[in-house]
Amino acid sequence: ISKLLPALVAVVGVAIIELKGSGGAPNTGDFLSFAQPIGFGMGYLQLEQLMHKRPEAALPVSAIKLAVVAMASLVMYELQPLASSTMTDWSFRIPDLSPILASNTALAGVAYTGLITTALALWVESNAFKRVPATDASIILATEPIFAAGTAAAFLGETFGSSDYVGASLIVGACVIAILQDDKSPEEDTIYDVAFSEDISQKK
Repeated sequence: ISKLLPALVAVVGVAIIELKGSGGAPNTGDFLSFAQPIGFGMGYLQLEQLMHKRPEAALPVSAIKLAVVAMASLVMYELQPLASSTMTDWSFRIPDLSPILASNTALAGVAYTGLITTALALWVESNAFKRVPATDASIILATEPIFAAGTAAAFLGETFGSSDYVGASLIVGACVIAILQDDKSPEEDTIYDVAFSEDISQKK
């Protein structure tokens, strides 16, 4: 239960930044950003269990996640016209890639986004979950809104409101709580490692 405390604090911090920021009334994007750490956290719990049971499966797991992202992107692309038309007007479309193929800048951007920030990142993430607990990883990744807000302030002139500072403080505080809990529970980690090793031995 104590492991959930920093995660809860981080989610509250993200909610304050996303839903109470200085950018106006909450919108769909704000709610999606709020749901992101919750969804990622649930996925990370499953990934942690899988990587502990199958530590050699980092590459195939990453490939499966990439395939899911590709299929979801295609589905969204195909369903997008339904937002402004009826089902009777819908038809299957083939993406027009000619503008991208004709631009070296666009190709470089797609290659970097696909290979580095997506494929490589997912592979590194899968390997990291062999050693990093899902709760800790979720809290670390909950700091994403802080970096996003900082980047927006530095390059786009975004301003910080009092709620932004409160939310950021809660997220950083969640990280501190998680670190303090890890420092105070080395015996619990040892017991967990021993139990996990015995479980693996019995399965073999």
